[in-house]
Amino acid sequence: MVTSGTRGRSFLEIKNVSHAYGPKPALQNVSLDAQRREVLALLGPSGSGKSTLLAVIAGIVKPNEGKVLLNGCDLLELLPESRGLGMVFQDFALWPHMTVAQNVAFPLRVRRCAPTEVATRTERALARVDLSGFAGRRPHELSGGQQQRVALARAVVAETELLLLDEPLSALDPATRSSVRSELADLLRNLNLTTIIVTHDREEAFELADRIAVLIDGRIQQHSNPEDAYERPVNLSVARFMGANVLSVRARGDGSAELNDDSHQPLELPGPAREGAAHVVIVPEQVCLAQNRSETKNVVPGRLIRCQYRGGEYRLRVRIGAAQSGQVVEARSKDAPRDEDLFIRLPVEALHVIEEAPPIDANTAAFQPIGDVELTKLEEKIA
Repeated sequence: MVTSGTRGRSFLEIKNVSHAYGPKPALQNVSLDAQRREVLALLGPSGSGKSTLLAVIAGIVKPNEGKVLLNGCDLLELLPESRGLGMVFQDFALWPHMTVAQNVAFPLRVRRCAPTEVATRTERALARVDLSGFAGRRPHELSGGQQQRVALARAVVAETELLLLDEPLSALDPATRSSVRSELADLLRNLNLTTIIVTHDREEAFELADRIAVLIDGRIQQHSNPEDAYERPVNLSVARFMGANVLSVRARGDGSAELNDDSHQPLELPGPAREGAAHVVIVPEQVCLAQNRSETKNVVPGRLIRCQYRGGEYRLRVRIGAAQSGQVVEARSKDAPRDEDLFIRLPVEALHVIEEAPPIDANTAAFQPIGDVELTKLEEKIA
């Protein structure tokens, strides 16, 4: 898998891809890249366009605009079966009447490869996913994790250059999903292929991917490593989707701010911010209980709304600032609070400031380019 220190020339390049289903835009000028052997997660809510983008790469959907380059070759000019891709679907799509070996070998038989080549490459693919002893079994004799491995073996058996996974864990029950996710992370490292994963689950994206592309409303909102996407979101849409606490504040321009409610509770920021309305973002794992207000900086009074035990920790919802107009934050604690009235600490170094955009001058707004105008030209063209 690729690390931040080994970035180089992109292996997969998606350039200005737009697509619409009738009048509704699904993808809006999407551009991103992935390197050879990198695992990239397309992360977003339902309807965000991530599955459409995967379908564009696979050749299931032909976009209205844009290019998709794999190692410099435009995939949109090739038939789906000529793109050198392997795909794993949500339900694994295994044929129940076939053995494991027959399922894996199916893409080779469709291409009419020689029987000896089919046998050799099928055996090699099963070995890559640690299923060498399962060739004669049927899908119903396998666990969910083993079925997923069969689907992966089938996806990589035919000289695959790019692996596409569409919600790879959604077919599994919650009890199985966590262990299979860990197995899949190891498998992807061993396969050493450029991989694109579609998911709506941030925990899944964090464990499996080197980088994350957050799609919301058909646009790439952020393309970064998992830590930045979670702790340093570029806008409020990403922050809220990732489950971070978002507090409305008024920045003073000197590195401090106050909560935007009747309490005017002061906060110290990690650095100067433009004076005026802004938002402070902090993830729940960084918000904690304090003994008293003098303990350290950014300790604010609060009132407990809810306390839930979630396996080794308590998840708290606390209203801070003013009793009626205060804002709600989620926090973590190893111990359950004894009282409803408590103190919450917002560590300065854990705060991330998102400044509100300044108002546009009406005299110059008419001269600003409007990227969405071209969206009105989109027509439905499904391959």
